[in-house]
Amino acid sequence: MITRRGAAFAALAAIDALLAVAARDNERWLTKPLLMPVLIPGRTKAAQRALALSWVGDVALLGSGDAAFQAGLVSFLASHLAWISALRNQPGGGRLRAHPVLAIPPLAAAGVVSARPWPRTGRDRIPVLLYTIALLAMTLTALDQDSPAAASGGLLFLASDALLALRKFGVVDRRSADGLVMATYAAAQALLASSTER
Repeated sequence: MITRRGAAFAALAAIDALLAVAARDNERWLTKPLLMPVLIPGRTKAAQRALALSWVGDVALLGSGDAAFQAGLVSFLASHLAWISALRNQPGGGRLRAHPVLAIPPLAAAGVVSARPWPRTGRDRIPVLLYTIALLAMTLTALDQDSPAAASGGLLFLASDALLALRKFGVVDRRSADGLVMATYAAAQALLASSTER
């Protein structure tokens, strides 16, 4: 059953994704910063921290230039660490340890996608590498949970950030990719949040 808050989040996420495709960056200052606050109520404290750090990253990435990108990178790295803590505090872990083969697809996908933009990362190479490790750790932690929502959220976050990296470093040069980045990102956050309700 879709709650009123869930419907509001879905509508807001859809509008923001469409604005991203249309390159309406000024209007996105009204939509993107509202996404995470809608998800925060009713979550565990650790999940609220993860969503709050994601909000900081969302706002940072509305800016332009290297400083905005680096601020977003640091914020989302911290958010992934907070998601790891939030997910590990949930009952029912151990799925990945019982079925380690489940780790192969995300590890392989991350390796393949990271290899493409790697020569173009320049001075951001080490921060991007650290971020990728944190993202993978969060994805694997989500897969380890006995929660389809958490597993799906972790995988969608990986897909969203992979596409974002390809777009940021010029491997994918289509503005329409920005809409897909936001759609998968919003879905990932909503699924992770739903798996950590108090």
